[in-house]
Amino acid sequence: MRGMEPRFGLAVSLAVATALVSGGCTTGGDQASPAGARGDSAASDAADEIARSSERIDIGGRALHLQCWGEQVAGEPTVLLVTGQGPTTSSWELMASEFATDGHHLCAYDRAGVGGSDPAPEASRTTKDQVTDLVALLDAADLQEPVILTAHSLGSLPAVGLVARAPERVAGVVLIDPWSPRVSVAQRAALPPEKPDESPEVAEERRFLTDFLFDPAQNPEHLLVAASDEEVAGLLDNEPGPIFGELPVVVLRAPPLPYLPGLPRDYHEATLAAITAGHQEFAGESTRGALIQVEDTGHNIQDDRPEVVMDAIRDVMAGDTG
Repeated sequence: MRGMEPRFGLAVSLAVATALVSGGCTTGGDQASPAGARGDSAASDAADEIARSSERIDIGGRALHLQCWGEQVAGEPTVLLVTGQGPTTSSWELMASEFATDGHHLCAYDRAGVGGSDPAPEASRTTKDQVTDLVALLDAADLQEPVILTAHSLGSLPAVGLVARAPERVAGVVLIDPWSPRVSVAQRAALPPEKPDESPEVAEERRFLTDFLFDPAQNPEHLLVAASDEEVAGLLDNEPGPIFGELPVVVLRAPPLPYLPGLPRDYHEATLAAITAGHQEFAGESTRGALIQVEDTGHNIQDDRPEVVMDAIRDVMAGDTG
């Protein structure tokens, strides 16, 4: 199966053309390089020496796997890493182990049904269920709160949901090339009418937007993505004032997706415009929000440019999002 979290649909077709998976997933995609591959053997040695823990946290009859790097620091919040749909906690290893060598504490958890976490009992789940799991995890785990949420891609949805439900538990937010809840709606509106001889790229895009996003059986978390998008869009629309309030927020944005022959030009342009508007909306949902364009990276900025993610977390810790 192709990656379960393509970057806003268009990357599904890119995957068809390039045989690479463009979103965060357990197979393929932008892969982490060992620290030594960047010529930083000293950092790699130091990362090997940091404290690590791995445990299953009971959240009420089932457990979520929690992986942590470093030790808790008095007066400093834990950095809680929220994956997109598909990857396990190990996907954060490169960035988290390096950041922990500077004396910080980071934890990541596997979503329900992923990695070391038990499957969810529901056949269909939405962001509300994810946030319920996350609150239960915070209640049961010994973490330094409020946490700094650092969420990649589709992890933006439970991150927004947690801030809406329990803002006192969040000290700041870093969103890494986040999934915007309005993009798929814009893409469906821009799709040309279906026809028998349409290109494979358009057919695959249509399958993603009208099948995958509406079928929770197609991902191990049983997440109904379309309904989750609708929930979070409603939070953004209905909360009085910006949903992040005065929390420091940094939104890291990867370069625009390249045009893929086989897709209509106007569909491609509508996709890029919706992604840009979604990133701008997230940054604008804080009185201290910043949107940063990151170059020389793919969707997984934490793998390709971990130093950029670490700088963003430091800025949020310091409240300096300028």
